[in-house]
Order: sequence, then C-alpha cells, then structure tokens
Amino acid sequence: MRIRRLVAITAATGTLALGLAACGDSAEDAAPKAGSTQGSAKPAEKKEATPVEALQNATKAVEQQASAKVSVDAVDPADGNTKAEGTLSWEKGSEGAELSMDAASDPDLQDMAGPDGKVHMTMADGGVYLPVEGEMAEAAGGKKWLKLDGASAEDNPAADLPHGPAAALAALSTAPDLAEAGKEQVAGAEATHYTGTVDIKKLAADTAVLELIGKDERDAYVKELRTTGLKNTVKIEAWIGADDLAVQTVESGTTAKGAAKLTIGYSGYGKTSAIKVPPAKDVTTFAEMLQNAAQG
Repeated sequence: MRIRRLVAITAATGTLALGLAACGDSAEDAAPKAGSTQGSAKPAEKKEATPVEALQNATKAVEQQASAKVSVDAVDPADGNTKAEGTLSWEKGSEGAELSMDAASDPDLQDMAGPDGKVHMTMADGGVYLPVEGEMAEAAGGKKWLKLDGASAEDNPAADLPHGPAAALAALSTAPDLAEAGKEQVAGAEATHYTGTVDIKKLAADTAVLELIGKDERDAYVKELRTTGLKNTVKIEAWIGADDLAVQTVESGTTAKGAAKLTIGYSGYGKTSAIKVPPAKDVTTFAEMLQNAAQG
C-alpha cells in the first residue's frame, strides 16, 4: 500500500553530533607585549572543517532545531514515484509529521484524495491519521479522521513514525570514501555537497557511531534501509548550508527489483507548529467504517 510505503520511507532519516574545531593564536602571540602599541590580540582564524567535522557540526545544528519543513521524493521499484511535502518533528517525545502526498500517479491514493488532489496525513502520539474525504465520507458516519491500524505490530504505521535528518548524516560520516563534492546551489542558496557509500552490514555493527546517535536510532535506520531492499550498500549525499544545517539528503541504491532513491529537502528549521492528534470524538477506524457500510 502506497501510504504504508511512504510512512516507512519517511522514517529513513537520521542523527549525529560533535563540534567543529577552531584554532587561533597562542596565548603568547595574542597578548600585547609590554610597551606594545597593540590594543588587542589578533582575531582568531577558524580552521576549515574536514568532511567528517562538517557532517558532525551540521547534525549537531539539526538536533538543536528539532523540526523542519520537508519535501519528499521517493522512487521505489515496487511502488513507483511518491512525492510529499509537509512538516517533520523529531524532538524526543514529540516525534510526528504532517504530510501531503500527491495522488496524481496512484489510483489508490486518488480514491482518498481531497479536492486539492492530495492525501493529507498526520502522524503523532503513536497514531497515523487521514482526513475523511471523497468516497470515505458516508461510511465514516460524520467523523472527520480515519486512524490507520495494522493487522500486526509490524504492519502498524505508527511503528514508523519519522525521525530527523540525523541517522543518514551519522552513517555518511562513517563512509570510507567520504568526500566533499563542491559548492552547489540548492533551494536558492549555496551549499556544500558531500558524498559517500556506506556498508549497511558494517553500520549495523558499528559501535563508534553510537557516540553520535543512539543504538535504537542506528538500528531503526539499518532496518529501514533493509526494508527498502538495500541489503549491501547505500550511497548517501548531503548538502550543508552556510548555517551548518542540512538542506537536502539523498539515499540511493539497488534492490532486487531495481533502483531505489529517496530525496528529502529541509527548510524552515525550528519554525513549525506543534503537531496535534485529532480529537477522539472525530476519529474513526476501518473496522467502524466497514460496520457502518454493512449496516447502511
């Protein structure tokens, strides 16, 4: 189901942390000498960050923000191309998302799309909710939201609540071929492009990366890569802006069914509104809708 795929795919972003080193003059050079006419020390010169330091610094900045506006473009060999945009929150204890998916390319989504041709989804407080629109309205019995339920814990969409753009950055920092690819314009601003190829099996056993992200976060990211079908390696790219915030990430690789690619753009860090769960009185489930339809 395309909605389930997007929920899972959106969870594939990640975390990191450490600081950027800077160097200046020694205390002896900085202090004015007796009788000197110098009124102050020389300004400190900031050391240019290595690719690893740049990624670490960017992730630290991202973690401090805790939310952003996102645009998602997912290419999956089984599900095709899915596009969405919205708000993502990865603050501990308040993880969630509000996404609008373009329904134009998928008949299943078109059946649930609103007047704007999009399927709107809210993910918060352990639940996934869709506005009741189109053909669903009559069976919903006047309720405004449909809560998605899985047949099992593994199938429950709530198990895939999204995270921030950190695990992918942490993983990229471990790539043996990590390199800076140059300066590029992304979303109207200059950003530095970094690339690398990550061995998924090695990442799953990497203990050093746990200094940057938690074990649960690393394991969830590895699981998502494997769920997508990327068994061996994943190519990760990240564009870091002048403010140390990631403006775009791309994860790509080859699955048994073909090429997969996930592009996520980030903007408006820390400027998003709180994501709220719909009132319980306005929420229905598939089971209730089936019951209403049977009685109708």
